[in-house]
Amino acid sequence: MPNSIFANARASALEKSLIGAERLARMAESASAEDAMKILSETGFGGGLLVPASESEQLVEAEERALAAFIRENSPDKKLTRFLLAKYDFHNAEAVMRAKHLRIDPASMAGTEGAYPLAFLEEKFFADDYGAVCAPLRRACMAADALFVGGGATGRKIGALFSRAMFEELAALAGRNKVLSEIVAIRADAANIGVCLRTGSYLAAREMTVAGGTLGEDALRLLAGESPDTIRERLRLAPQRALIDAALEDASAGRPLLLLERAADSAALTVLKRAKYDNEGNLPFLRYCCYKEAELRNVQIVLTCLSNGTDRAEIRARMRETYEG
Repeated sequence: MPNSIFANARASALEKSLIGAERLARMAESASAEDAMKILSETGFGGGLLVPASESEQLVEAEERALAAFIRENSPDKKLTRFLLAKYDFHNAEAVMRAKHLRIDPASMAGTEGAYPLAFLEEKFFADDYGAVCAPLRRACMAADALFVGGGATGRKIGALFSRAMFEELAALAGRNKVLSEIVAIRADAANIGVCLRTGSYLAAREMTVAGGTLGEDALRLLAGESPDTIRERLRLAPQRALIDAALEDASAGRPLLLLERAADSAALTVLKRAKYDNEGNLPFLRYCCYKEAELRNVQIVLTCLSNGTDRAEIRARMRETYEG
């Protein structure tokens, strides 16, 4: 495993190759998705290949796989590796468990490989062997087995199992690391706000809420059962007020919680931007990986929206914080 000095140096060098806010803004203002793709090709994104806008998702997926491989090969700490790759591992673990009980090939539902190769998860899980994965994931798989065998499995219940397990693992991996803990808290609070507003019932929501956030039971009850005005008034001093406001704006407009997702992603990146000149520990490596994740999301947003004829102001509103140089 590379040491911190080597990993941070590699990450800092790669940081200079990120697309950056200015070029992403030009892409968002392009006349078409094809024009945005031309700008993207100048950056070397996806190997610099110029492909039709209809195939842009393949470029994003290729870059995502490359990022995961970079993390696996260069991360200076096993816990940091697992932290950065957890979303891929838990997504794929859920896909394998669904495939196991539906008797289908998991490849159709799986995505980018994380710390655990997909073939490894398939081999172990199909044999009911969960001993080689982390404890939260092991418990989620066993609970999923019970639901499927007992006939109580639904998409929502299975999804909640793996979401809750992932946040339990992220909180444990963050430990006493201030930056990682703050990122987990933002993402957990966003997940819980979204669940409460979508269900409109605390009894239903509490089965899906995740660990690691700052919002307590009283706040979640308000979010699940009160009017937007009451929520704003009662939670005006909440630590994640920006996330709550974004979610309520979405809910009031009767649209998916896109502003909440944007606010959560941007808030997490802002934590790292505050530590821009702090090069202690593994922060430079973590910063680059999070910047790259934001870049992938922004490229996906811009190209998808342009292809669908979305208004330019709406595109800008959906874009996340990103690397600014």
